[in-house]
Amino acid sequence: MANNQFHQPYEMHPFEARSQEDQSSAIPYQQYAGQSQPAFDQYGVPANHFDQSRTQIQPALTYPQQYVYASDPSHDAVYPVDQQWYQPGSQDGSRGIITDQQQSHSSADSSMPSPYPQEKHDERQGKKSSWWPYGKTVEEKVRANMASQFDGKRGFNGHLYNRPNRSHDTEQGHVVLDRPDNYGGAVNKDEDGKFIYLNSFGQKEKKFSDVATYLSPTNYRPKRLVVQAADYVLEKKLAGGDWRRRKMNGDVPKVLKISEWALRPFQKTGVWHKINGSARLLAASIPLQLLMAFPGTSSWENEDVNDTYTDHPGYSWQWAKHAINPLDQRPDSTRRAVSQDLPSSRKRLVRPRKLYVRQPDEQWKVVDNPPRNLRYVFISYAAKSFRLDGGKGQDQIRSMAKAATLDAGCTACWVDTDCIDVVDGAQKDVDIYGMCDVIRASRRVVVILPDDRVETRKFWGSRMWTLPEALLAPGTEIHFFARVDDGYTTNRLSLIEMTGEIWDDPADSEAAGGATRLLAEHFSNELTLSRLELFTKAVDACVDRSRFNYKIWTPNDVTLAVMGLLHYRIERDDQDSAFQSLAQLSLGNDSDRIIERMVSLYPVNNGRGDGDDSAFNPFYTLAKPDQFSTHLWDVQPTCYAVGVAHEDNTILLDSCRVMHIRWKGFPRIVVARDYGLGRLLATVFVTAGTWWFLQGITLAVYYAPFLAELTVSDSTLTFIAWLVAGVFFVAALLSVFGPLSVRRLYGGQVLQSTSNLVGFEGVVPLAELERLVFGNVNGRLNYEPSSTPICASWRDANLRVGREPDWVTAKRPEDCGPLPEGHRLFTLVDTGTLGVSIFSAERPPTVALLCGREGGMLRAVLCSWQFENDCLYKEAVVRMPSSVRDAANLKGWLKVCLATMDQQRGIERAKRMAEVRAEQEKLMGIGQKPGMRVGVSEGQKSQATTMGY
Repeated sequence: MANNQFHQPYEMHPFEARSQEDQSSAIPYQQYAGQSQPAFDQYGVPANHFDQSRTQIQPALTYPQQYVYASDPSHDAVYPVDQQWYQPGSQDGSRGIITDQQQSHSSADSSMPSPYPQEKHDERQGKKSSWWPYGKTVEEKVRANMASQFDGKRGFNGHLYNRPNRSHDTEQGHVVLDRPDNYGGAVNKDEDGKFIYLNSFGQKEKKFSDVATYLSPTNYRPKRLVVQAADYVLEKKLAGGDWRRRKMNGDVPKVLKISEWALRPFQKTGVWHKINGSARLLAASIPLQLLMAFPGTSSWENEDVNDTYTDHPGYSWQWAKHAINPLDQRPDSTRRAVSQDLPSSRKRLVRPRKLYVRQPDEQWKVVDNPPRNLRYVFISYAAKSFRLDGGKGQDQIRSMAKAATLDAGCTACWVDTDCIDVVDGAQKDVDIYGMCDVIRASRRVVVILPDDRVETRKFWGSRMWTLPEALLAPGTEIHFFARVDDGYTTNRLSLIEMTGEIWDDPADSEAAGGATRLLAEHFSNELTLSRLELFTKAVDACVDRSRFNYKIWTPNDVTLAVMGLLHYRIERDDQDSAFQSLAQLSLGNDSDRIIERMVSLYPVNNGRGDGDDSAFNPFYTLAKPDQFSTHLWDVQPTCYAVGVAHEDNTILLDSCRVMHIRWKGFPRIVVARDYGLGRLLATVFVTAGTWWFLQGITLAVYYAPFLAELTVSDSTLTFIAWLVAGVFFVAALLSVFGPLSVRRLYGGQVLQSTSNLVGFEGVVPLAELERLVFGNVNGRLNYEPSSTPICASWRDANLRVGREPDWVTAKRPEDCGPLPEGHRLFTLVDTGTLGVSIFSAERPPTVALLCGREGGMLRAVLCSWQFENDCLYKEAVVRMPSSVRDAANLKGWLKVCLATMDQQRGIERAKRMAEVRAEQEKLMGIGQKPGMRVGVSEGQKSQATTMGY
């Protein structure tokens, strides 16, 4: 390797040892607000300049494929990219370059890899992507594309639009590949730096990653998203976001536009408006007659109405990481063969493998495979109460365990200090995760305490791992064995009593009871929780304890704690995230389709909690009502979760009803109208006026030779002139009623309309919106009464219909009220039901998934789409009428992330930064963390101690 001189003191990762040709190119050209990521230099330094006088750069990593994060995102830094180094560009339009010039940098620690590349030649750097010797390199193409897509200028693709600019909240670029297994291998790039998308027919499409995209329902390829926006959004430049914008537009017949122009003055009072309207009627009458006779004019006759919504032609080709059926997972015969030979934590234990037993000579020792009829007690304790930083604490635990065992009338006990395998490996995992079976088979659970203070008992009760130990205890009582002076005292408390003295639920718990209280009542047989409630309350209680004075050592700590309360278990996999492990546990148990229900929930503040995206997990908010004040069990799922994807917070759904959301403009609305007397008269006036006009022309042409003859009498000429004039007068008289007739023909009462979902950014009054969509105002559109949280305060007092918010009528969207962080207003128009919904989201969703029903309404999950890994991201949830379901298309194998796109990017960003920090600490020689127990690996610490960490 070219950089071996940097990594000699350290063990090389297998990926690093691969040749450069086998490593995919990854250019971190993302910009993230407030994060230490490659970004434009706000000081406008040219791309070929690097100022070493800027803020100190953190040390580089062993892995050249990872990034080095500067202390300030606006400062220049050099980033390694596949054995190359990335230097951010400037604010003047350059995106940054890949450089092979390495700057010298002095460091106090000479053994640390320098963050600045040394001068060397990289053969890949100058490589062109084509045979033409003067062509651009891959990096130059990517940089040029990004600069052109985010220049803030106007563009044209059949319609004028505005490109996004480099505002502070604009995400530039979506995917960064730094390892070959990113996104489960679902993301690939070609030699030109374009990402490869595989559509549902298996056809490959290539595109640069730049602005927001959508999947075209007509040609099945990713296209750049153009969003129509309200005037105030464009005029006040309330921009941000990475999507293109254009002025709102509709597709209304021209004859209807002319008619409305002529009739508009009559809607106002005053003589002048009546004169103005009359003049417009005369001016528009003849052109209308000509246009109505023209074959290209839209027909006013009823046409076939398409009653199905536009489809989203998505399909995920990626294998599931965890699937209900193993055949839906990537073939991995090697791993299965190895795992079959190892002890499995999924098997239930009938008896403990080891016990701490009193011998006839009154000595105590560990006995393997003890007799089946040997009664024992389970010893529980909080490790931090005994200061297990040496042998003295363990001796105290053993001494108290012996006394507690004899006090219970037994001669054996199970205590983790002696009954868990000391060697890290599969057997230790079995001992740890099988403790739930050990507890169930014990005679009693005894909690040993260093003193008899209430605070000590409360501290024990606040630990995450002690909760399942108490809940699974035989009977309904827990024995507390505490040291008092030179002796011991024993107290007994029931699970219900413990909720008042030892266990505390959060102050914001519902009136129905906190999670711990309900679990105590359930395991005391005082209350029966449903499968949904048991899972959600167990997760809620464990998550709450994991946030209190607890260090998460593995992402799966909460999952492993909850697993002991359920029937079926999963194998430990430290590569899983907290969401992936909980989702796998849910799929493995009969949890009443909890994942499918969770998809349709709309968590408060998008589940952010205190605003920390890195702590986002959809499972952590299941026990709380969502923004519609509904609980998990109120939702009936209409789709199926078939697996867990490789990406965090992402699942694979089947049997979804899917609808495409159109953003570039309102299409021509095909409607079926009523046919009454008014429509009949309007048709007569239009056709008769045209017929009389044509007859007048025919008469004039027919009698023109007579006018040229000298033998024709004056009376005959007068008759002919009056005849032709009379015919034209009747035609003109009928034509005056043309605008009224056209309004009736094209704008009558709508009986049925073509089904489309159309959105735009911002809000406009309903009258203006209806005129834009249908050409005139006739009360066709109505606000949905209960579709979004925003409409909660704007409902009619008598009828189940929505009212237009005052701030929309007054065109003051700033008076809407506080929106969630990063959200902006959008409006969704359903031309099938003629309903309008105002919602807020971080970005415009392009797909609606019908995933459940609740309270007589459907739950539609609005998703944005990222083509690089073919994934949908949950941006918002709205409620729709039940009639929509049959008009939507059925789809299978869709990859859906339950976080928003910006949230998920923040999560991935935080994980990469955490990996960077961990590697830096490792390289700087940071040793064992304080309080780590001897003989227990860092990844198993919380499980092995079982009582206190």
